[in-house]
Amino acid sequence: MKLLQSWRLFWALALAISVAICLGLPATDFHTAAGTEGIVLRSVRCALPFFLIAFTASSLATLWPGSFTRWLLANRRYFGLAFAFGMAWHLSFVAYYLIRFRIHFNSRALTADFVGLAFLLALTLTSFRPISRHLTSTNWRRLHKLGVYMIWLLAVYIYQGGARSERDFLHFGALAVLIACWGLRVAAWTKKRLARRHAAAQLQPRSVY
Repeated sequence: MKLLQSWRLFWALALAISVAICLGLPATDFHTAAGTEGIVLRSVRCALPFFLIAFTASSLATLWPGSFTRWLLANRRYFGLAFAFGMAWHLSFVAYYLIRFRIHFNSRALTADFVGLAFLLALTLTSFRPISRHLTSTNWRRLHKLGVYMIWLLAVYIYQGGARSERDFLHFGALAVLIACWGLRVAAWTKKRLARRHAAAQLQPRSVY
């Protein structure tokens, strides 16, 4: 684990994402909208697991403290940046799709995409010290907490829509994983809250009578 961390980890993940996406290129028909949709979806599916790791790293370290979960937490930033890298692939395919085929999305879908993109950009930029130093630590935490939840909600929105329309295992499975990841955060929050209450109770003065 010591060899695979920090920027070495990021570049390894970026390479893995690129290889996984490129493996789908030979089967992609870029001359049709339907054919291009496959690589658009493949790219976001290759990126999403790394977001979920970043989303749950702190919770996993709280619920199951150990060397592996501490490693995940220490490298959470690089998993998040790997997700942003994968989404850059995704957005390049989306741009091609929109320009090449003149596809018009409804206003709700476009609004959701722009909100997600804005938060992804904000989270990525503030992951670097030259920009994050302009924020207080409190505001930085607030931005990142809000940002990851907005991206999570956007993913839930997309997959629940797919689950309702497609009714296939992929969409239902992805939706279940997203909800389970949120459940981990709730469980970790509950554990911390109970620990604080217990610590406060231990500090309370006890009657000698």
